[in-house]
This record gives sequence, structure tokens and C-alpha cells, in this order.
Amino acid sequence: MAIKVVLTDGPFSDISIEREILSKIGASLLRAPGSSVSEIVALAVDADALLVCWADIPANLIAQLKRCRFISLYTAGFNNVDLGAAAEAGIAVSNNPGYCTDEVATHTLSLLLACHRRLFLLEDRVKSGIWEPVASMQPTPSLKEQTVGILGYGRNGRQVAEWVAPLCGRVLAHEQDTKISSQNSAPAEMVSLDQLLRESDYLSIHLPLDSSTRHMLGRDALAKMKPTAYLVNTSRGLIIDEEALIEALRGKKLAGAGLDVFTTEPLPFDHPFRTLPNVIITPHVAWYSERSEYLLHANAPRKIVDFFEGRPVKLLNSPGG
Repeated sequence: MAIKVVLTDGPFSDISIEREILSKIGASLLRAPGSSVSEIVALAVDADALLVCWADIPANLIAQLKRCRFISLYTAGFNNVDLGAAAEAGIAVSNNPGYCTDEVATHTLSLLLACHRRLFLLEDRVKSGIWEPVASMQPTPSLKEQTVGILGYGRNGRQVAEWVAPLCGRVLAHEQDTKISSQNSAPAEMVSLDQLLRESDYLSIHLPLDSSTRHMLGRDALAKMKPTAYLVNTSRGLIIDEEALIEALRGKKLAGAGLDVFTTEPLPFDHPFRTLPNVIITPHVAWYSERSEYLLHANAPRKIVDFFEGRPVKLLNSPGG
């Protein structure tokens, strides 16, 4: 019987790469009509595998999959899949880490440097006819005197640390995962979350979104940061309590922020971030290059091929374990 793969969702008008890769095992690829539980189940009830982008794959959906053995995520994040329910149902789950590490690090560094050099303010003043180069920059300490903090020291966080270390005075990092934090942390110094918040001049977030990190940076955490500090987020919007951040920025309890991810995307037209003068916003594009876009499309179906051909695949859960 031919292997049936269902694509649950995603902003993909062209899935020719996926079809070509899956054809190696004679698999068919069908697209669900929508990303609700009922719409996915209608097509995937007899599917052997799912390709998933952002769609929620909860326990009640998993319980209705009669033949599914594998779920392959396009994304590095996996908070949208109930891993425990999948394991109990005998369904293996894999994600797609590393496909855009360089791109995310590049974008993060771009936002950090833009904050440091106050590009948002300089551009606005020049376009408004104001030419006050030094006055517009004061006070601006040398980046060599500044501390960059990395919250989350996985692939992306470590890459940012390696690239920013030659530019700044000190790099600090905090990592909740003891397996990661016990590894060689160079060039960053591993510290507690409290020390990271209090001592960072620039705090860059690189955490997965789960129950322990949702709104991790709320009022209490933001209050510990320096009023001269900048916050950079290219990870997940929900890690920050946006209302608390807006209050801190308006109240000059933080100097500014560089944000690529948000609680609601696209960012609502009337959102305060759009008008705050000390915020740089980009449209969740830190992941993108032509290379990373190809890997986004290719890696997830490749794991399906490897799984059904019996090659080892790194899993997020242990089905039947």
C-alpha cells in the first residue's frame, strides 16, 4: 500500500520540493483543506505521516489518526504538537532545528547593532529634516564596554554569542536545559537568570516556546533590567509579555527593543509597537534566505523518507517507550 502523507498547513504555494523528495518512497502528498482539527482529520484519518508547520496537533486529533506513524515538523519549535499523546499512540515526532541558524544569528546581530547605533532614531530625525549627529547619539558607550546577554544557549544562541563576542566587552548566557548548560559555554559565561537580567546591556532571546517560557519576560523580569538596556527577540513572541514590555518602553524603564516575532502575527495595524519611537520591528523574517527556504521545504520530507526506509531520525519523543 502506498504511503500517504498529509500536509496540514503552512504558507506554501509551491510544494514541488516536498513531492519530489517523497516520490523516492512512492508516497503521495495531499494538502488538508484547512488547519482545524476536523479539516485535518477528514483527510489524515488514514494517513501514514503528517507534514506540519504551525497547525495545532492536540491529543484529540492524534487519537483519530488510524495509521499515522510519523509527524515531521517544518519548524524548530514543537509546542503545537502534544508529544506525550503522540508517543502513547505510537507516533514518532521530529522537528527541523538548524535550517536557519546563520540567518537568525545574522538578523539578531543586525537588530542588536541597530539598537546600539540608534538607527531607528537617526533615520527618523534625518527624514524629518533634523541633522544633529552627535546630539542624536548621546549617550552612546562603546560596544566594547557593553555586555550582551543570551537567554537560551542552543544553536541560535551560541551562534549569536560566537559572532558578537569580538564586538562587545562580555557575553553572558543563561540556559534552562542542564544538558546544554553543562557543555562548553565559550565564549559566553553561564550565569543565573537574575544575573543575566541585571547585567545585560543587550538581552537576546533564543528560547523555545513551552509552558515554562511563555511570558517568561513579564513585569518582574523586565523590572530587573537596566533602564539603558535593549531587548532583542528573534525567537517566539509569547516569551515576552507584550503589555509589560510596552509599559517598560513607554516608562523609559528600557531603552528600546528590536523585535522580529510577536504574540499575534501579522502584527495588528493599531499595535503600539508600530508607533513606539524606540522599537525596531521586522515581520518574522529572521529565518529567511534562499538557502534556508530550501532547507525548510526539504528537511521535513527527508525525515519522512528516512523514517520509512529505516534510517535513524532524531526524535522529540519516544513512541511506545
